[in-house]
Amino acid sequence: MTTNLAISDLPLAQVPPGKRVRITGYQGGRMLRARLLALGLNLGKEVDILQNNRGLIIVGLNGGRVALGKAISQKVLTAPVDD
Repeated sequence: MTTNLAISDLPLAQVPPGKRVRITGYQGGRMLRARLLALGLNLGKEVDILQNNRGLIIVGLNGGRVALGKAISQKVLTAPVDD
């Protein structure tokens, strides 16, 4: 569980499409972290938000796409990437 959250950390579910963000933390347990790591969503990884339909997210990652449900996308914390 992430305890030291920065003010700028924003849940993935609230990021608009077309933005690029860096994963900064998770608000979940060991099983959530293991699932996200298996999908390639590691801490520090930069992803592109391709679609955001009220929390149902499709992110671009390593030339592919990963779909996340609303519950998981609310537990992934991100920070904007400066272009």
